[in-house]
Amino acid sequence: MLTRIFSALVGIVIGVTALVVDNLYLYLGLLSVFSAIGVWELIHAIKCDKHKFLCWFCVIFSLAVPSLIVVDSFKPYRFTSFLVFIMVLLCTMLFGHKTITFVDVSACGTAAFVIPTALSCIISTRLLYESSLPGVFMIVYLLFCAWIGDSGAYFVGTFLGKHKLCPDISPKKTVEGFVGGVVTVGVAVTVQCLVYNFLLPSTVKMNYAILIPLGMVGSVFGVMGDLSASVIKRQYEVKDFGNLIPGHGGVLDRFDSVLFVAPFIYVVMSYISPIMQ
Repeated sequence: MLTRIFSALVGIVIGVTALVVDNLYLYLGLLSVFSAIGVWELIHAIKCDKHKFLCWFCVIFSLAVPSLIVVDSFKPYRFTSFLVFIMVLLCTMLFGHKTITFVDVSACGTAAFVIPTALSCIISTRLLYESSLPGVFMIVYLLFCAWIGDSGAYFVGTFLGKHKLCPDISPKKTVEGFVGGVVTVGVAVTVQCLVYNFLLPSTVKMNYAILIPLGMVGSVFGVMGDLSASVIKRQYEVKDFGNLIPGHGGVLDRFDSVLFVAPFIYVVMSYISPIMQ
């Protein structure tokens, strides 16, 4: 337990520092590293790391994906880069056909694209707002939807859980825990809005009517991300994706819910009314 708490504190310090600095390239650096580690963890979990070139090509490409997506000066090269990536994958399968299967190439290629693209949505959500305060608010909000919901579900499920949610995928998850997680996110988002509305100028207020229900729906997507990761671990008989974060597992074990929440929040906030009222 102490190890888990210490790891969480270290993560909080890193996260708070990044939010205070609020610099695009610092975000890119952190998420690129997380993406590469996450891709490596998934490739290792599905037993594809024996294909050295395929493995490292996908890991290295995943480092570049956040910059290709987010940085304006790289956008002219985005489509070409993705085409080259696909061509190299196909050539790898062709020349290594005796040992590398289509499933191997598809799984590794998907990991190298999906994980960094999903994590890049954290930065893309921040960039929807020119001002620092609402932009940072949205990053914290997004992570609350993923992580606060998970914590709330754990504690409510531990003390009140009786009905299994999906025993074939994750036997410990309960319906009561699921509901508790959603409600916990609603409470956390309400408190977050109250704090920001107190700190921000009177002309800038967070919209409760949008942010609270959206956050609660976002927590449902977080559960979907968690369950999706559980399916992979169950199919490949691994307990955790890694051990980089003592007491928490690997990067994917910590960010599995974020992979679903971040794209959801980004897409919704790109099309609905502003968060400020």
